[in-house]
Amino acid sequence: MKKTIALLLAMGCVLSLYAFKTYEASEGFLKKLGISSPMAKEFIWFSFSGVYLSHPGGARLRKIPTSERGGLTLEIAAFAMEYTKTPDFKEKYLEYRENNKPTPPEKPKPMTEQKKEQKEQMEKSIKETEAAIAAMPADQREGMKQVVASLKEQLKSFDDPDNPMFSADMEQIMRQGYEAEMENHRMKIGEWEKQYPTSPNNMIKTWLTEFLAVSKDVDFNAQLIEDENGRKLFAKTEYERKPDKWKMCFRAGKETVEAGRSFAKQWLEELKTSK
Repeated sequence: MKKTIALLLAMGCVLSLYAFKTYEASEGFLKKLGISSPMAKEFIWFSFSGVYLSHPGGARLRKIPTSERGGLTLEIAAFAMEYTKTPDFKEKYLEYRENNKPTPPEKPKPMTEQKKEQKEQMEKSIKETEAAIAAMPADQREGMKQVVASLKEQLKSFDDPDNPMFSADMEQIMRQGYEAEMENHRMKIGEWEKQYPTSPNNMIKTWLTEFLAVSKDVDFNAQLIEDENGRKLFAKTEYERKPDKWKMCFRAGKETVEAGRSFAKQWLEELKTSK
């Protein structure tokens, strides 16, 4: 099991009974953890958006008595909840939402334009190859001259009215392919709009729901052992195979997680009435 401590993230998802304290009054935990307010906000954001990080002040976290973790949970929860209501959090979410928006397919250019561009590229290649030949040893020039001759033959085909590569049929095929891609894109946009509505509340609900699901069966009395490399592992193989989030809850401790589960349920109830 990883040695890094993720107490902050495990507690950052919960709702405090004192969530309606003033925002400033909820920042007392920062000194205890030795982190700044901006850093705490980043951890909260990364946690809710699905990127899990371990707190850099692990040494301080390990020194926090178990009896104090419940109170610390309340402070962190109040801070987290209030931060999710700020314009800064909303702005981060909207940027995150936009970054997850499906990219539309590129509309094919008219065949005349494609032909023009490919022809110009071919002419450029011929010119560059001819210039390179002049600097080559004499015994290599003949082979490259044949390459240039082949390129020039290809260049002539661009103006052949019977060339199927630039026919109306080919343009129609490309257009149909684009329309099929656009239909698929519209479906993806519909899914994106459902998954990423303009309010971040859906993301928060998903996170809290997942926290409740993953933390419901954490065995806080699980035994740990050390392997030959000194790494701590769960004695039970089935526990070692548990998701990282389950293990994060184990590290956070019973007091923290039980309080978190209670508060998370309250937060979800409030979100149900929010837009």
